[in-house]
Amino acid sequence: MHCAVLTIHPDFIAAYARFGVIRAARDKGLAAVEALALRDFAVDKHGSVDDRPFGGGDGMVMRPEPLADALKSLGPKRRVLLTSPGGKPWTHAAAARLAAAGEDLAIVCGRFAGVDQRFIDRYVDEEFSAGDVVLSGGELPALMMIDSILRLIPGVLGHADSAHVDSFAAGCAGGLEHPLYTRPPQFEGLAVPEVLMSGDHEKIARWRMDEARRRTEALRPDLARK
Repeated sequence: MHCAVLTIHPDFIAAYARFGVIRAARDKGLAAVEALALRDFAVDKHGSVDDRPFGGGDGMVMRPEPLADALKSLGPKRRVLLTSPGGKPWTHAAAARLAAAGEDLAIVCGRFAGVDQRFIDRYVDEEFSAGDVVLSGGELPALMMIDSILRLIPGVLGHADSAHVDSFAAGCAGGLEHPLYTRPPQFEGLAVPEVLMSGDHEKIARWRMDEARRRTEALRPDLARK
């Protein structure tokens, strides 16, 4: 899978790609992430990629030409995603769908007051948000999306079952993962649950299932209802 990120801050993307899942996917030859600098496709020698909105109002709007030219430079058609507060909330299900499809992606990072609607209408396949919040730009949501997609590609993570038993995945029935404990056995008067020290794998499995259900009901009742 090849993920191209269209952004005015390519160094932001390149820095994050040096670590974690993105680096692992690259080193294993399973995926690649490229930061495409939008100012390389600017409309003038000053590097302009935005302009004042028609009709007045505050802020600046990303012009459609640099975005379209950058997208066309990638060659054959690929799936185009836009980070936007108005998009659908990003979910594990969306990440799993895109990971399974294996399509090359172009992720457009919104900036300023927003993106010219004509570019969205002509080129964007899906819009996603990081939640009901406005950020200064789409780079953080884009990286979040890429990270969550790539970790679901078989072979990227160190353990084959890791992604399957994470929160929201099928191994957790779409709910939250059970609580986790490690050394030391005692920490500031709090002990690790005895069942985890018992060595009885059947009891441990039941405890984890019960605790995952309890945790989901307490922290994410919306998921518990589903």
